[in-house]
Amino acid sequence: MSQITRCLIVAVLAIAGFGCLEDSENTRGPDVPADSATVFLSDSGSVDIVRISDLQAVDPPQVEKRLIYSTAADLEFDHVVGAVFLPDSSLVVADRRSSQLTFLDREGNVRARTGREGEGPGEYSWIARIGIGADGTLFVYDRRQRRFTFLDSQGGVTGVERIERSGEVLPLVRLRSGQSLALFEPRPPLPSGLQRGPVFLVLADDSWEVVDTLGVWVGKERHLSREWGEIVVGFGATALFDGRGLHTVVGTNDSLDVTLYEGTAPLTRIRGGHSPRQVTAREKEAWTELYVAMFPEGWRADQRRQLEQSTVRETYPAFGALSVDADGRIWIGDFAKLEEPQRRWTVLGPEGRPIGALSLPVFRPEWYRFREGLGAMGTGAVEVTTSLPKPRHELLDVTAGRIAILRRGELAGEFIEVYEVEIPR
Repeated sequence: MSQITRCLIVAVLAIAGFGCLEDSENTRGPDVPADSATVFLSDSGSVDIVRISDLQAVDPPQVEKRLIYSTAADLEFDHVVGAVFLPDSSLVVADRRSSQLTFLDREGNVRARTGREGEGPGEYSWIARIGIGADGTLFVYDRRQRRFTFLDSQGGVTGVERIERSGEVLPLVRLRSGQSLALFEPRPPLPSGLQRGPVFLVLADDSWEVVDTLGVWVGKERHLSREWGEIVVGFGATALFDGRGLHTVVGTNDSLDVTLYEGTAPLTRIRGGHSPRQVTAREKEAWTELYVAMFPEGWRADQRRQLEQSTVRETYPAFGALSVDADGRIWIGDFAKLEEPQRRWTVLGPEGRPIGALSLPVFRPEWYRFREGLGAMGTGAVEVTTSLPKPRHELLDVTAGRIAILRRGELAGEFIEVYEVEIPR
């Protein structure tokens, strides 16, 4: 079997996970009723502790949305890795495959395009993140070049900054002081078997020296072996994260386990139970068929045998997507099964209380495709060795009563929809 096959994402079967290293307490205290819809809040110093035994049983008011514009008719993208609203509600979309930023005005018209592939100012090799700093500054992080590019509202480059340190780094929040909150994965060598390396949330100064470690989580479930290298399980437990302005949110989806930070201080901790949703034999077979279809016909029997020897997750992760908006509200998306066209998002206030819910069409990234002699075709091929690249989902950004979501077109192109929303406070 080729080296390509030995280093791939298996988007199929997973194993029961470990808890978050940051907080190993029981997910339901003795004073919390067993009612599946219970929301229990307490205060631990300056941190709100919120226990939700079953998020899917919580029934907050529905958030209404009204479509403002869609780019589907005249503007499609190849591989959107992020989009952010600027203060005037215009939208900036980052496309990794074209190494380009597209600036849309409030009505969805193209105002400017900047960026191309390369290593010079305003050029990118692998856009990993686009974000808005606490001072409103637009930034782009290039993973391959380990470089920040700062831009004005028209796309002009205003500054460049490199990260000089080993290990995988993904910046989440840029503070007014010039310090950054980032996820850091040291990538230590791991023995064979089921493994989950640590992921740290760190505070780095403007020269990218780590000033403080704010939390530690376990990353993506992996199975390592000498023969097969690394296999990353598709709906296994993993670390999920986002950052916007002053706020960072990090969690693991083994159970409902999410922490919201404001600046460097933990503000709210959400704790809950494991998912009660069982993975049926039919669903396991559906995932298997999608996986083996990635390979040329002659490889499929061998790949199926590999899966039959795997340990299979019996329940789905507790949630499947995580985001934070410009006001510090936490957005938690259910794990969407293969046959589910929409995903429910539950909105929690910064203090952790459920305040709203809405359903959005699920964005599913393309599956890998292999061709003999050509290797992996499709999205994310070089991301197999790290837990840090942010999982792509439909919720791109929320601010000032607007929400931007990512959709897939009929011919595999991607497009953006922007809605007006009124979220309860």
